[in-house]
Amino acid sequence: MGDILKKTIILLILMVEGFVYSAPFIDRVVSVQFGENNDPLYADSSKVLGPPRAYDSQGLGGSEDVLNIGVGGSVIVEFIENVIYDGEGVDFVIFENPFYIGGDFDRVYLEPAYVFVSSDGDNFTSFPVNYLPQNPPLSTGDDNPDHYIGFAGIRPVFSNPENGINPLDPSVSGGDAFDLSDIKDDAAKKGIDLQNIRFIKIQDVRRRVDVDTDGDVIPGTTNPLVNGFDLDAIAVINAKKPAVKSSAQKNWNLYE
Repeated sequence: MGDILKKTIILLILMVEGFVYSAPFIDRVVSVQFGENNDPLYADSSKVLGPPRAYDSQGLGGSEDVLNIGVGGSVIVEFIENVIYDGEGVDFVIFENPFYIGGDFDRVYLEPAYVFVSSDGDNFTSFPVNYLPQNPPLSTGDDNPDHYIGFAGIRPVFSNPENGINPLDPSVSGGDAFDLSDIKDDAAKKGIDLQNIRFIKIQDVRRRVDVDTDGDVIPGTTNPLVNGFDLDAIAVINAKKPAVKSSAQKNWNLYE
């Protein structure tokens, strides 16, 4: 299939999705709490709206179409036209801008982050995260993406509107996939409706400071000059119309 035809088909798919659901991406940035070393050149919250914009389709570079939240920073986003529901398989995908270091598929410039969800914007629950400690410990960091489980900011992104890779197909889009069924017990305890998720919070992990669910220190990348998580986009895979639409207008009010 030719590249032009492929791009046309993907565009039509997204147009159909848009007709049925509206665009299955972030509608509004609720808040940003910038952490240390955040880059002011990447402080535009509107960059997270719409589909991901990968640097390329091989994961050899990081997109600059991102919001940088800084070390230890956080961002809360809202889905107004669609809500996320716990369906079959992957429910949503978070796109950051990791890339393979020197083309080595076992080494990624990664910036891990915790992920939280909420149905009301007040009560959040987090996905469990697990760093697989190495023996002997890696004192300068760990670039192997297979050692980080449950985080955002780990897997390179391949989808871009220009290359025809479908952002709504987790098998080819790249990014970090999340299944709401992984948190059903904790969500039930906190009264969070997994059939009506409207908010996602992402919080940057401070390398060699923060810990995983088991209490293991998370080393992060070997590069000491990190400036925190960079959000590109979030794609809703299992999307539906909300029973009651948010009172927030879909005018993409942005707070920085």
